[in-house]
Amino acid sequence: MATLPAPPAKGSGDELTAVTRHLCTGAYVDEHFRDLVIDKVCTSPHRRVAPSYGFDIVPVMRHAWRAATLTAVLRITLLGSVIAPTCAGALPASVLVACGLALLWLLRLGLLIHRGDRELRIDRKTAPRNKERQHWQRVHQRRLQQMLPRRRSEKSLALQRVGSIALAVATTGLALALIHPRDATAALHVGAALMLMCLAIGAIRQLQLNRILRAPTLRPARLSRRQRVADVQQEDVHTVYRRPRHNQDKGVTEDDLTVFTLFGRESPFIGAGEIVYQWNPPMSVQLLRPVDDDDAPLQEREHLVPPFQAHELVEHLRQAVRLLNTDSHEVRLPAQVRDRVYVSETDVATDRSLLPQQLTDADLRDIINTPGSRGHHFLEVTTPLEGAEYVATVLLHVSVRGRTLIISTAACVLAHTPRSFQRTAEFGQHGLTAVVSAAFRELFALPEQVERSWRIIRYLQALVRAAVLPADLTSTPIPNVLIGSRVSIREESAQAWSKVQLEKTDILGRMKTIEQRLLRAAGDFLLTKDVDASEFNNRALKIINSGIFNFGDNNTISNNAVGDAAQVGALAHPATAADGPGEGGAQ
Repeated sequence: MATLPAPPAKGSGDELTAVTRHLCTGAYVDEHFRDLVIDKVCTSPHRRVAPSYGFDIVPVMRHAWRAATLTAVLRITLLGSVIAPTCAGALPASVLVACGLALLWLLRLGLLIHRGDRELRIDRKTAPRNKERQHWQRVHQRRLQQMLPRRRSEKSLALQRVGSIALAVATTGLALALIHPRDATAALHVGAALMLMCLAIGAIRQLQLNRILRAPTLRPARLSRRQRVADVQQEDVHTVYRRPRHNQDKGVTEDDLTVFTLFGRESPFIGAGEIVYQWNPPMSVQLLRPVDDDDAPLQEREHLVPPFQAHELVEHLRQAVRLLNTDSHEVRLPAQVRDRVYVSETDVATDRSLLPQQLTDADLRDIINTPGSRGHHFLEVTTPLEGAEYVATVLLHVSVRGRTLIISTAACVLAHTPRSFQRTAEFGQHGLTAVVSAAFRELFALPEQVERSWRIIRYLQALVRAAVLPADLTSTPIPNVLIGSRVSIREESAQAWSKVQLEKTDILGRMKTIEQRLLRAAGDFLLTKDVDASEFNNRALKIINSGIFNFGDNNTISNNAVGDAAQVGALAHPATAADGPGEGGAQ
């Protein structure tokens, strides 16, 4: 593809973070993640790239292609080892190579069947710790084994079938080798070449991982056109989000009405991570003049014309957050503040002007000052932890409407990437020894590559799409095509918030610090604009000191009744129902 000089990195790509290295590593160690990057980012020009928080997507795209190339070369070699002898007139050699690869695949299949029952067992650490109940379950199992005759399990039957097929394949190969000894020698040479290819691919892959670990920069010197588009979109102020499908659309089921969240099940803040905190409902404060008599009529106290515009408060809050970066290093709370405008993909489909090429300060002020605008402005404050392995984002929305100040807040968290993405930095996982180990691991993984050799079709399709499709299809409207971001590769690789442990305290503390500063700065701003801030400060104090927030868990209300003579169809003794089989706890 044609390349252009790369622009200087900015925003999230301004510095090489640890999570950028880990995501580049993930492209080599996790095929599912690599396919996600290629299919949803590299070859999807009709979708907007999700915002990047704490990482740069351009190096990830580059290494995804490189990792796919290494895997494709190996799988093409596998297919070529069967096809090439036939083209050379040595059909028996092709059959012998195919028999050898089939035996490797059958070996993997047998191992998977053998391990299948162990994967279905319940982990003792996660099982209920009811020793008495577990004891009686074991007693019942022993009695059933004594009463019922022992029969062969499905697992043993499956292993017998696999063994029979393997025996037939091995017998066929041995017979061909005895009949055509020269072709058997050629097949051995092909097998040796295949082994050398596996060793080379494994070594090259580990060398790439070593370079990712040590390289001072991972951004390419020249960007492809698609990489340039992704680089611009990941830093764009505008984010095109996807609205949930309508309830009456085909194939859509109604959401559970017992879940109370401000934004629903699907977060509009694509790329920011999991919503762990929100004000529900938003804070609304009337713009009243400060007076000595609180019982004065509303007509005398309220401002007939708002004493300020929403963008003035946003600018004041922006400056207040930026002061956090001026502290000394040992007490500094690193905070990056920027503007973010969320636009629905369905609104963009009807009005393309909602997604301008350039957004001026005047345009941004108009969006902030216009209540009900289809562009939803948020002041975005992000703070990274541990090389951006954790990124906490606080989003604040401000509007002035109906002689009232309305403020809403949501906080999102991106947790750490999988250990496989970070393992290269561990002791013994890089260097010359790691290269040799990776080469032999690739050789031992040959049966898995045989099983997945058909996936070479996916890489060929991706290569064709990258060569044929233009770099960007979101700037020009296309009928029946919505351009909203569908996937964030950072979110897909992040740990769930419910499984974060000791880091939760630090993350929540940082978010509370940012929230307190925003609220205090807003209260000071109201005082300077001749607005009674007492009600605002009281509500802010309750928000800060209370624990009514939604910290990533669904607020579910069950077994409740409302109204006169209302009843709940719940069991009187839940414990009895839980222990006994059948409905209603009947024995």
